[in-house]
Amino acid sequence: MALALFAAVLTGGLFPVTIETPTATPALAASLPLPGLAAAAPMVAVTSLEAAPVPLTVVAPAVTQDALLAAADTTAATLNTLQQAQRNASVSVEIITAREPERVPLYYRYEVQQGDTMTSIAERFGVASRYIGWNNADLIIDADVLAVGNMLQVPSVPGIIHGVRAGETLTEIAIQYDAKVSEIIGFAANGLSDPNQLREGALILVVGGKRLPPPAPSLRPSPTFVDREASQFGFIWPVVDEVTSWFTPHHPLGIDINAPYVGVAASAGGKVVFVGGDPSVSYGLYIEVDHGGGYQTLYAHMSSIHVEIGQWVETGQILGISGSTGRSTGPHLHFELKRNGITQNPLTFLP
Repeated sequence: MALALFAAVLTGGLFPVTIETPTATPALAASLPLPGLAAAAPMVAVTSLEAAPVPLTVVAPAVTQDALLAAADTTAATLNTLQQAQRNASVSVEIITAREPERVPLYYRYEVQQGDTMTSIAERFGVASRYIGWNNADLIIDADVLAVGNMLQVPSVPGIIHGVRAGETLTEIAIQYDAKVSEIIGFAANGLSDPNQLREGALILVVGGKRLPPPAPSLRPSPTFVDREASQFGFIWPVVDEVTSWFTPHHPLGIDINAPYVGVAASAGGKVVFVGGDPSVSYGLYIEVDHGGGYQTLYAHMSSIHVEIGQWVETGQILGISGSTGRSTGPHLHFELKRNGITQNPLTFLP
């Protein structure tokens, strides 16, 4: 057997077999430092190992439109879940069922139309006809005849439109018109957040107020042209010109004097207690002066005003310039005189 093994080795040595090495296999050599070897030992060449790039292609499976439409829609289910959670939640929600009421004005401006009567206007605005007359006494001479085109002041609720004078209190105003202080304060449009701080010159609505009837007019004659001489009562004519409207049952508040944009004088000395008004209706811009002793005078339809509330004026001092503001057919002065709050015939107190 030893001879057979020896013969096989001998035969392989005499006839070697050659095996081809694939060219794609790289040679890899490594140099590892070993302890005890000299640093100058020769290094074996290193052949880098490189891998050939392999392209990567990702192919997504095709999805048709029908498949997308058939996908599950969870929106409705999500909403149902949220609504159920809200119903189950212990959170109180306040639901406001009433709107804040609209702000009511002090009064409305109304232009008289053909066929209007005090009754029809009163019904339109929901107030009694007497309030139409009381708030437009300088315009309505005959309750049965209204002048087309006149601009009326119609209170938004039954009451009297009043201009606050200097030093006035709500109690005094309420007594003057037989009204209640609480109702004046309670009317929101008056804006009386502090009833003790009335704004002088402001207009307020005296809710439920009534006007006291004027006394019977005097038929005392007066000259057509006047001068500035003071009467025994201490009053002078505010302007020197012709009287165009006398104090009569058809014109019961005062007199009208022709005054084409001239200076208007204080009929007597006193304190200016009101400056203001509405330039579009009624008296227009007007001034009131308190002369003491229960006497007051009023100057209406002014185009400009030269004094202020609270100012003291002397007899003959210019208060402003006459004009045609408010209800007026031309420039003139409407002049009134009151004693203890009651309208008087100015001619009784003028020279």
